[in-house]
Amino acid sequence: MPTINLKSLLSKTILIFIGITSLLQITSCSNDSKEEELQTPAIPNVVFTAIGDVPYNTEQRDSIVKVIAAHNTRAKSDFVIHLGDIKPGAGACEESVYKDVSDILKQFNTPTFVVLGDNEFNDCTDPEQGLAYWNTYFLKLNTNWNFNQPVSYQDIRQENFSWIQNKVLFIGINIVGSTVHNSTEWQTRLTDNANWVKQHLETQKENVNAVVVFGHANITEGDATKFKAFTNVFRSSAAAFGKPILYLQGDGHIWFTNKPWPEKNITRVQIDGGYRAVEITVDPNKSNPFSYNRTFLD
Repeated sequence: MPTINLKSLLSKTILIFIGITSLLQITSCSNDSKEEELQTPAIPNVVFTAIGDVPYNTEQRDSIVKVIAAHNTRAKSDFVIHLGDIKPGAGACEESVYKDVSDILKQFNTPTFVVLGDNEFNDCTDPEQGLAYWNTYFLKLNTNWNFNQPVSYQDIRQENFSWIQNKVLFIGINIVGSTVHNSTEWQTRLTDNANWVKQHLETQKENVNAVVVFGHANITEGDATKFKAFTNVFRSSAAAFGKPILYLQGDGHIWFTNKPWPEKNITRVQIDGGYRAVEITVDPNKSNPFSYNRTFLD
């Protein structure tokens, strides 16, 4: 019987063990690498600028021109939204005012969208004439820039728009405050707005992580009952949607943010207005995706 060299056998055993251990480490590193490759990358934020209720006078006109110049130099926004009221409500609805403000907004280097305010439409002596002026100078204002996202418009109400960017749905609607001159027109417009929002919340539920709705009017304080044709549908659609929604408004000229309804996935923000711009970031990776910077141009 041959003699067994225990020392040699032990050495070979150790080498085999080392080899197996190294192979397992390599396999583990390879699996870790594959897992890292398979991880879903973070969705980029959407950053935009909101202004509204401006310009009301010569001082504000001069101020907004300076804001635009600063924005063109320093801002990193994907787009700008003007939340309505391009003139004071007490002022005459003269065509020259609409043209002047349209020309001012076109000084933005960043694609700029506008929703209707009551001052340039509903508060006019002749609302239909005010709307005609607005349509001439502001309807689809965003088409004056190259915008990377395809924008949709409601067939029966072309001032209502929408697009999706980085899994965030943006919706603009014609919802203004002040006097109800024609109850049929008022209810029809609110119903059109509600249907536009509802349609998108239903069809895009699986495609987006958050929603931003742009409107002018404060639809809760004051006489909230006159907005029920919109708010009832908006709230029920938001509840079914179940993901974060920001309703961003002008109208009040004082900053606040709250959750005015039992549907707590809806956040409402009213911007300062005037020459004060706010930078809003939407992070579609977060459960609380909305953040605000009111001093980014200071």
